[in-house]
Amino acid sequence: MSATRPLPSRPSLEFEHKAAKALLRQLRAGNADALKRAASTDPALNNASATRIRLADAHRIIAREYGFTSWPRLVRWFGEVERQREGYRSDHQADFYHGSVRSWLDTSEARRLPQVRAIAAYVPRFYGMRPEEVGDVELTEAEARLVVARSNGFPSWEELVEQSAALIDRRFSRGEADPFRDAARAIGAADLAALQGIVELHPELLDPPGDEGKKGRSLILSALRHADKLGKDALKPIIEWLVTRGLDVQRTLNLQLGGHMGMKEEEVSWLLDHGANPNWVAPNGIPMLEHALVRYWNGAAVDVLVARATPRTSLWISAGLGDVDGVSRFLDRRGRPTAAARRNRPAFDVLMPTSIPSLPDADDEEILIEAVLVAMLNGRTEVTEYMLSRGTPVNSLIFGTPLVNLAVGNAWPDVVESFIRCGADLDLRGWMPNQSAREMAREMFEEDAENEVRRRIVEICGMDPEAILAERGARSAQPTTTRDDLYEALALADDDAARLAQDEVSCENLLFGLLRAGGPPLFFVTEASRLEVRRFYHDSSSRLQPAEGRVEGHARREPLPMDADAQAALEHARSIARERRREVVQGHHLLFALTSPAEGEVAAILRRYGANLAALNDALESNL
Repeated sequence: MSATRPLPSRPSLEFEHKAAKALLRQLRAGNADALKRAASTDPALNNASATRIRLADAHRIIAREYGFTSWPRLVRWFGEVERQREGYRSDHQADFYHGSVRSWLDTSEARRLPQVRAIAAYVPRFYGMRPEEVGDVELTEAEARLVVARSNGFPSWEELVEQSAALIDRRFSRGEADPFRDAARAIGAADLAALQGIVELHPELLDPPGDEGKKGRSLILSALRHADKLGKDALKPIIEWLVTRGLDVQRTLNLQLGGHMGMKEEEVSWLLDHGANPNWVAPNGIPMLEHALVRYWNGAAVDVLVARATPRTSLWISAGLGDVDGVSRFLDRRGRPTAAARRNRPAFDVLMPTSIPSLPDADDEEILIEAVLVAMLNGRTEVTEYMLSRGTPVNSLIFGTPLVNLAVGNAWPDVVESFIRCGADLDLRGWMPNQSAREMAREMFEEDAENEVRRRIVEICGMDPEAILAERGARSAQPTTTRDDLYEALALADDDAARLAQDEVSCENLLFGLLRAGGPPLFFVTEASRLEVRRFYHDSSSRLQPAEGRVEGHARREPLPMDADAQAALEHARSIARERRREVVQGHHLLFALTSPAEGEVAAILRRYGANLAALNDALESNL
């Protein structure tokens, strides 16, 4: 059903319910505009008498105007949006999101299953459909923006734009002087006056942007940790002052229980011992234990938490806890999920950076694979083998890639082994990357042959590590491709040169092209080099426009030639990739080529802003 009006930037179920009541009054009063709205969305109301029109009819009209098939669908979708407002959010620059929108609008290629699932989960007129019912549809620009926003953890495109607009300022504000680091030093010295001065200059420290507070960059958390070292009395004035400024000790501790990938057992124990509530329910309505099951990727740390928490009853929770008996109670005698297994499903797109949207009406396969995935994240091989033995499809592609590929990609040898025992197809290709588990295992081992875990996975997948190394040595090391992000950086360097009315692209233009393209080069320059980035950005802001800010018409002219130094830098980047036996030349190869000559123009530019070139090149070299 096509929408007749756009979704609000901040959807509110309460507002829509009130709007439905107002519409009902208009319909019963015979208002012409209201009757026209009713007729255009629900022909059954065309000849209905005013006394027969009910609130349910008004609800249905409003839902259909937004593109939903029914009011219950609207209610559920609005609820998911509200929950997502308090969930995980990605942290990209604006050009990444705009590029994603363009990709969604491109209909030259057939969409893959994960993309179709996102449409069925996020776009009102397709909400609730099975992926096979959606097919290869054309999205409006508003719908494409909505999919990009929701896929990246934002309730709406407007909120995404609001956050990404400030992102470059935050990124370029960390190198000159990190105010949190300065505040943490003051706390470590128990110097309240110094802390007050820093907070006065940087009040944002009291309310960190995005997920920074959840990631541990919290003044209260820093104070509590230093209190363990220096004693409670030493930090008491600082903690009391922070509380007067609105910081909540209990809430901070509770939020930290939500954790992060690789959360350690001792971290969980420390939080609980300092008063974190193991049964706390986050603002998104999800208990901390359920955050832990999806975010820790460490079953031992989850076990520390569950020892003091009371888990809700659910198939996926039992799977994540390694409770085979609990899992069995959610499966019927044929191994299919019961009705109870469909309740309280995991909200992957709220809890973690993922492209796994939950369809509102999941089939049996999706319910089972969700549980197996959570079991994998927590290393519960006894559960995965039990479920696969009961008929859960071991080679399911419901999420776009076989689960054994995820196990290989994340270097979980025990999980890989359990899937192989259950008949996983190691040559079945997935999407992003378009590789099989066997191909992925081999590539990861070739990249880091000293890694014993990767060696073991290669052996589990039936390959000989020594034979792989011999073949690698015999192959030509000539890189065959250039990554798309490097192509984008070169195009932006050309745009930078054209803006300055130059006849050629210089090394300086290549630097600004890399920074505008974002990704690892931006990180290395702004973080690893210790650059005075505020001053750098202030002086160069006109040259750091996002990718979509390129000059109109530049894309239609012939690219400018590179000068001799720029050509040499690009060739040096290719030679670096060859020496490291990389098949792809990437942006950080070019950045290393630009910055490694101490007398080069790029090194001189960065040095003017206090960059430590040795530190930058050490960081780059370890990632080449």
